[in-house]
Amino acid sequence: MRIPRLALAGAALLAAVPAGAIDRFEIQVYEPELNEPGHAGVELHSNYTVRGSRTPAFPGESPPDRAARFTLEPAYGVTSWLELGAYLQSVVTPSEGARFAGGKVRAKLVAPRFAGENFFVGVNVEVGRVPSFVDEAGWANEIRPLLGWADDRFLFDLNPIVGYALTGKDRFRVDFEPAAKVSVNSGLGFAVGAEWYAELGFVDAIRPLRDQAHYLFGVLDLAPAKGRPTSRWEVNLALGGGFGGGADQQFIAKTIVGRSF
Repeated sequence: MRIPRLALAGAALLAAVPAGAIDRFEIQVYEPELNEPGHAGVELHSNYTVRGSRTPAFPGESPPDRAARFTLEPAYGVTSWLELGAYLQSVVTPSEGARFAGGKVRAKLVAPRFAGENFFVGVNVEVGRVPSFVDEAGWANEIRPLLGWADDRFLFDLNPIVGYALTGKDRFRVDFEPAAKVSVNSGLGFAVGAEWYAELGFVDAIRPLRDQAHYLFGVLDLAPAKGRPTSRWEVNLALGGGFGGGADQQFIAKTIVGRSF
């Protein structure tokens, strides 16, 4: 039986579109805060895919559906503008149970507030290696600029993230995964807002809108109450999910709990 050329062309096009996959372990928009010089901090990131794809995006991948992920992130303030940190990742899936899911190291740099106290500029650079069931590339690098404005009430934060694999068939090919956050401090000890994440594809071949992955979360953050000092604790709670042809997680619950010392 001969396969119609149109069907072959369609199959080739689908195969050429990479699966949408924001960082499943660290769903976070980076803000400009650093640990004070000589002081350490730790965060525990966790998220659970309530509903997601059950089909591997590549041979050997662990699909995201009903997977719980945990990332322990210790960090240390080196100077007033530099913080060093690391990530230790694990995942629990219905079929495989608990597994180690790789690690990363990072350096976060935030510039002095040369444009006024409310504007901030910085960058987070990280490199790491994950097992093949997480990402077939293995070794990868990420560069995450931080751009925004914040005062005691409002936060506007953009992370135009670029990254590339250091190994594998697409090594050194840059992809674009922007993220952003807007929040409002209620003055009652918490802030409410929204976070957006996107997987747009390689910069030399940005996907059509219908094939992109976009994720939107409603978020609740611990924030200073009016007239009260800033807490050493950090809490971020969020519910959201993905939309668009490349999104492989439709409903996600996530938390970040941290403390500086």
